[in-house]
Amino acid sequence: MFDERGIKIKSKIRIKIKNVRMRLVVLVVCALLYANALAETHKPNIIFILADHMGYGDVSCYGAEKIKTPNIDRIAKEGIRFTDGHAGASTCTPTRYGFMTGRHAWKSWCKYSALSTNAPLLIEPDRVTVASFLKSAGYATSIVGKWHLGYGREDGFEVNRGDTPPNYWETRGNGPNWNGELKPGPLENGFDYGYVIPVANSFPPYVFVENHHVAGLRQDSPIGKLESKNYGKMEGGDGARWKDEELIDKFANKLTEQLDSLAKKKQPFFLCYTPTQPHIGSRGVNGQAHWPNARFKGTSEAGPYGDVVRELDWSVGELLNTLDRLGLRENTLVIFTSDNGGYTQKFNGHQPNGHLLRGGKGDLVEGGHRVPFVAKWPGRIKAGTLSNEIISTTDMLATFAAIIGKELPAGAGPDSFNVLPALLGQKLDPERPVVLSSGGTGALSIRAGKWKLIDGQGDCGYGEFRHKQPWPKPKPGDPPAQLYNLEEDLGETNNLYTQHPEIVQRLKQTLEGIRAAKH
Repeated sequence: MFDERGIKIKSKIRIKIKNVRMRLVVLVVCALLYANALAETHKPNIIFILADHMGYGDVSCYGAEKIKTPNIDRIAKEGIRFTDGHAGASTCTPTRYGFMTGRHAWKSWCKYSALSTNAPLLIEPDRVTVASFLKSAGYATSIVGKWHLGYGREDGFEVNRGDTPPNYWETRGNGPNWNGELKPGPLENGFDYGYVIPVANSFPPYVFVENHHVAGLRQDSPIGKLESKNYGKMEGGDGARWKDEELIDKFANKLTEQLDSLAKKKQPFFLCYTPTQPHIGSRGVNGQAHWPNARFKGTSEAGPYGDVVRELDWSVGELLNTLDRLGLRENTLVIFTSDNGGYTQKFNGHQPNGHLLRGGKGDLVEGGHRVPFVAKWPGRIKAGTLSNEIISTTDMLATFAAIIGKELPAGAGPDSFNVLPALLGQKLDPERPVVLSSGGTGALSIRAGKWKLIDGQGDCGYGEFRHKQPWPKPKPGDPPAQLYNLEEDLGETNNLYTQHPEIVQRLKQTLEGIRAAKH
């Protein structure tokens, strides 16, 4: 059949069908592009704040009376406060490794304690990190604060380390070239930008590293010999050195600068803020180890220690206020926590870990790793929520993957658990195992609900290292390990190891299975 122009009707129909199909394809493609653009727009910005050495009792919303922390409290007031939040380990480097990789640090060559000044990069070059994963999902990524995960590579460094003392992860070669290019480091682990101090603020070099180089270093004063210890000496480095009192303003200014820059990129961002407070400073003089900025002196009732907590809280406020100014508040998840528990000593009557928890930094008991853990996310996290769910810094990689709806690559984050339901005020599996490690000895504990098994005697911390035996010293006839019901005994005073052999056996088997896992 032909139409009036002599064209076959069937051909004409086919042409119309083809045109309709083309229009449908175009519409579908446009819809997909719009959906992807919309998804990118609605991916939340993520800010993760990891304080250094802040205890469970250092924040006023956790009971601190001699120190006021209104800005950290604001996060809890506008979001959720966890009473059972933990650092993955009771010292900084292992916790930071676990946070970045979603893998327990005791599976790496740094089994406990922290890296020395000249140690190479701890994170393997091909391992997925929080930063590299989010970057692959279209995020701009920045870190401001403390790094303490090493710089550079050294062949064979991880081989036959042995059971070396804390802070003895010394290089067998020359270590990083502090006067030249510093890589691999944060940028090779997924960050687009880094402005960090390389190790703890009590260890040299006392400088900032911006991306791959020491910031402000003068050619006429190169960095020379460094002592890898608290208050260690540093030769040279004029023009690049910082003073403890300056750190908080340097960090706050860089945070504001970074947020202004990230807001202009029109893409979601991940900002990792790792302040040095309230860790001890770069000098100890007449018994004083904390050196707050002049305007924060005397602002707490806990001496210089409380004052550096106050300046840390101020910097959190600067960050939150900048989010508000830039109109980023509604689509930004903010999490605040700490890399390990605080000191065991008191500061003018203030106890950093609160008055209930046993032990402190380096220990495997609760004071070593139970830390403040608060988060806010307008529209997703209900304001004023209180949660007793067990979560850990090692869980963040899997949680961020769930938040952005992207699956982790095979083998990534093997020890990370998605705790997004807990962030949203829901329940987690009460029996899921949570493994934590001692920064002082490398010993392990395992949690399952209310039960906690410590695989050893005493506090399993630096006291044991110093005394060359479990410390506090066990009594004759004490069992070889410890079992506590934390719902009834948060202070870990009543060892139930012999009363519940079936629970001990179950937790031991689970822990051994995790130890034996090849990942």
